[in-house]
Amino acid sequence: MTLRPGAVAALLGVLPWFAFAQGTAIVSGSVSGASGRHPVYVALWTEQTFLKTPVQSVRIAPGDETRYQFTVPPGRWAVSAFEDRNDNGVLDMGLFGPKEPNGFWRAFTGHHKPRFEEVATVVDHDVSDANIALK
Repeated sequence: MTLRPGAVAALLGVLPWFAFAQGTAIVSGSVSGASGRHPVYVALWTEQTFLKTPVQSVRIAPGDETRYQFTVPPGRWAVSAFEDRNDNGVLDMGLFGPKEPNGFWRAFTGHHKPRFEEVATVVDHDVSDANIALK
């Protein structure tokens, strides 16, 4: 079987993280700006899954330390977070964008729906300061 160019990268984007026993990196950080009264959700994205279905996600309970950690194969990754102020498990959207505090590891400042390339970062080694500020 021959894979066309880009097929391997596409497969890496949808296979579970545990399929890569070797050559992984740890992406970790903290989330600031949360009230501590509601859960915080942190999600890991590939270009293929961006803003549809996260590859991995973490729910941080109200009052817990807002640190997260993901194990990933080398590649381009985006990490987002939001405070779920109405406790429904999803980032609620309004007419002008998100209604709940949210942010990305690579800060996004545009006035449009973020694109993967605007918030993604190349990960080729462990990163311990992938911090996210909620706004």
